[in-house]
Amino acid sequence: MDITLIKHRLLQSKLFKDSFWAVFGNGLGNALLLLAGILIARFLGKDLYGEYGVVKTTMFYIATFATFGLGYTSTKYIAQYKEIDTSRIHKLVKDSLYITLYFSSFLAVSLIIFSGILANYLNEPNLKLAFQFLGCVIIFKALTTTSIGILAGFKEFSITAKNSVMSGMFMILLCIPLTYFYGLTGSLISLLFSQVFNTLINLLAIKKLLKSYPKGESASFKFELIKFSLPVALQESSFTICNWIAILVLTKMSSTGELGVYTAASQWNSIITFVPALLSNVVLSHLSSSSVSKYQNQKTMKLMIVINFTTTFIPFVIVYALAGFISSFYGETFVGLSSVMQILTFTTIFESCSTVFKSEFIAINKAWCVFFLRFVRDIFLVVLIVVLLKLNTGENGAILYSYAVLTASILFLTTITILYLKYAKQYKTNNKG
Repeated sequence: MDITLIKHRLLQSKLFKDSFWAVFGNGLGNALLLLAGILIARFLGKDLYGEYGVVKTTMFYIATFATFGLGYTSTKYIAQYKEIDTSRIHKLVKDSLYITLYFSSFLAVSLIIFSGILANYLNEPNLKLAFQFLGCVIIFKALTTTSIGILAGFKEFSITAKNSVMSGMFMILLCIPLTYFYGLTGSLISLLFSQVFNTLINLLAIKKLLKSYPKGESASFKFELIKFSLPVALQESSFTICNWIAILVLTKMSSTGELGVYTAASQWNSIITFVPALLSNVVLSHLSSSSVSKYQNQKTMKLMIVINFTTTFIPFVIVYALAGFISSFYGETFVGLSSVMQILTFTTIFESCSTVFKSEFIAINKAWCVFFLRFVRDIFLVVLIVVLLKLNTGENGAILYSYAVLTASILFLTTITILYLKYAKQYKTNNKG
């Protein structure tokens, strides 16, 4: 086929354009955040970075659940109503943000109240203030997640990309002086301000977009959004609670230093999977828009699986090969980082392919199936980590954690693929009938 023709088709493809912006802009933003993470790790050292990892991981896990699934649900609903009734767009956006604000505020207050108990459980009473401080970060992180979902529903991925780059630059500019002069406290302050900045620029972008849509009078979407989001929220709560427990178990049964090593390695996992992660909203938006056409739906599925696998495999090989070189930048205290990094890189391949299947199940209103599979996977992960740490008396905690995550990822992808093939076979049989 003529290369010029292929280029022309790609440039005319809305899916390609959206994917490009999601990958290029957000990829650069993630790279800036990774650089910030390396600098913070180098300034703090393994043990203090482990404490930073506990606080940051806790915040991100809770914030994921704090959206009540609106990050995905808002994408699906706005993408659909853009095609059938634009008069309801204003109400959808407003209700999505309000639900996120109410629920995240509740969780933030809960964390502030129980921060002392949590810090004492980890045998790190000095973290009480840090957990209280990050209560408000949860609210802004949750609002950012939902606002990105809203922008994805509008298919405004170029805006998300630009905002991601600006947020990454803002984080870099803050974390260097604050961490250098104020240590752990400074790194946490930079994390808070960067989340506030990210939230504000996304909300301003949404406000500008809404000016193009009519303010139609419509009933509240709150109940409908909550009803649809419930299984998605339960998925995220399962992930949040179980992975958070696993982090606490690693800290309790091993050490904050081992958590610091794992946190540093997992950052590179995020970099390897940044394309599939960024494309998740693109996939869900396009699958939701084309849900009435089974042929187009399956075509998009196959295309995105190929793209996700390819864009993960290439950086996976690079990071795996350069793990020793990369780990040298973190300092001498991060012993064993290269081995943990190499184990974790394998999980990225399975996770990236799973992302497409999860988006498809949400788009076809089978989110409860995904919740059940995620719940089983997350419980299995916690049990496996506890068993491995007990058998090894807490030694090499970061490596054992990595092996547990790899095993759980393989099992999850295998199961969700089998289930998808079963549904696809049923659809073909019903069509023939």
